[in-house]
Amino acid sequence: MHTTKEAAAALNISPSTLGKYVMALEGAGFRFESGKRNARLFDDKELATLRQLIDTAASQELPPGQAANAIGQQAYISLIEDRLASIEQRQDQLMALYDELTVRISRLPAHHIPDYTPPSFLFFSRPKAGFLRFLSK
Repeated sequence: MHTTKEAAAALNISPSTLGKYVMALEGAGFRFESGKRNARLFDDKELATLRQLIDTAASQELPPGQAANAIGQQAYISLIEDRLASIEQRQDQLMALYDELTVRISRLPAHHIPDYTPPSFLFFSRPKAGFLRFLSK
């Protein structure tokens, strides 16, 4: 973890400029860890995000707030894509299990496959109670 002074030195910017960039990123939804007395601490991933903000702002000639929003949108889209890929992978695993189960069931002799008809007591009409009985009269 790096202090504000160390992070600013690593990014070749002043601590006050770092504070402005951090506020821009926090406005876009990013969260930074705080240490004692609410002093911000930065890990390598957060330094990379700050470097991306600086590069995006410089290359696209954007103010820090707009660059932070652009980075936030990219991160959000990347997160959604990762989650969709995870869901698709899980779906493929479930389909493989379903196919395997279908094959195993088809190999069972007919007398080993249980009868899944619902029990007969579920089909008896139940007497209506209370207010419903009053309405049906």
